[in-house]
Amino acid sequence: MDESLQQVAMRVNTARSDQAATMRSMADDKIRKQQGERLAQARARAGWRSARSAALDNQWAESTYRAHENGSRTIGQDDAETYARRFKAAGVDVTAQGILFGFEGPIAAEAQEGNSPSPGGYVEEPNAILEGPAIQRWTPPVRDIEELGVGVASIDDDDSAFEFNGQVVDRVVRPPGLLNRPGVFALRVANLSMWPRFRDGERVYVDLKKPAIEDFVVVELKPTEEGRPGKAFVKMLVARDARKVVVEQFNPPGRLEFGNQEILRIFRVIPTEELWG
Repeated sequence: MDESLQQVAMRVNTARSDQAATMRSMADDKIRKQQGERLAQARARAGWRSARSAALDNQWAESTYRAHENGSRTIGQDDAETYARRFKAAGVDVTAQGILFGFEGPIAAEAQEGNSPSPGGYVEEPNAILEGPAIQRWTPPVRDIEELGVGVASIDDDDSAFEFNGQVVDRVVRPPGLLNRPGVFALRVANLSMWPRFRDGERVYVDLKKPAIEDFVVVELKPTEEGRPGKAFVKMLVARDARKVVVEQFNPPGRLEFGNQEILRIFRVIPTEELWG
């Protein structure tokens, strides 16, 4: 039975729509891949050897950042601005627009050397003259903050505690917000008691500044056994008076109280916005 003209037209329009959708999907894949390549170039110039190290150092969700670099997820404007602000603080001439739509300058030159295509398949002619101070030469980030080693403290079956093992295990990047600030060190969270705020193994920076209520803190207790350090906890400070300190954990939800006579030191976990200025 012959098809009517209406049926033929519908079949042709459907085929065209499917073809257009396929082409859009291919174009989106190409855009994501190019965004990821530009992000990886900026990250490498900022001094991070891998996507994982950049994510952990900057307290970004590692799975999201990896997806942005490998091109499996489109980079949004907010994320692009976050990455550009951090990499610029490390001395890289990068902008959110550059990550999303294409670089100019040193990173663009690197992309051309690596035969990376421009996002639109063409090279724009310069049409502006930049005035003002010259862009500073990129220098590697300063790595002078000691990261102290920790171990899980299996004391009294308390799996939310850890111990300082007395060793310096690494020297890590000094964030721009901490330039010239003494008394700062870093450590890795050693359990999941503060999930989802802190992941197991996530690096935090701490100092001796007096914490405010609802600040995150590291509470180190006095030793109770000969030759063994006291237990320590990463928690949120919820109350403090002349007799005790009360902290809160998220996973499972609960509160702990420590008498002031039990406490050796309390460190403040430095907020992310303070780290990067």
